[in-house]
Amino acid sequence: MNITNVLVVDDDIAVCRIVHRMLSDEQYTVQTSQSVADALGAIEQKPFDVYVMDYKLPDGSGLDVAERIRSKWGAAPIILISGYDPSAVALRAEKLSISDFLEKPFSREIVCNAVKKAIGSPPAAASDDNIIRKDVSPTRSRSSTRILPDFRRFALFGKRAHR
Repeated sequence: MNITNVLVVDDDIAVCRIVHRMLSDEQYTVQTSQSVADALGAIEQKPFDVYVMDYKLPDGSGLDVAERIRSKWGAAPIILISGYDPSAVALRAEKLSISDFLEKPFSREIVCNAVKKAIGSPPAAASDDNIIRKDVSPTRSRSSTRILPDFRRFALFGKRAHR
């Protein structure tokens, strides 16, 4: 069995701890950082199999870290997490080939399935309430939404399309 190394970057220590616990429970090796500077230090030391990072950090953005990952390590999967509207980062995220975008708050199932998908493992079966979809139903609660990386529709329309 291969051990998957994950770097989680979020300035909120509680989010780092929660995501660390969620992914550790799934047998991933997880390292956390709370800033761009810390994350850059971590990626200079070694590559990770998957990166899960917040968009807004106190000393920059997760996309600043993503640029360094791309230049140093190539096409490793990067999952961006944020409480902000994805259309604000759509163009830059698309240029950096961000693998996925998760809106905060997210469930254990959502983040674990995103990581599994990123490394090529089949995701766990989703419950009826947390089915992973490309378009989000307007009746679905925010905590169970997941936006797949079709950032072009955000850039063109400025907000998420609902069906």
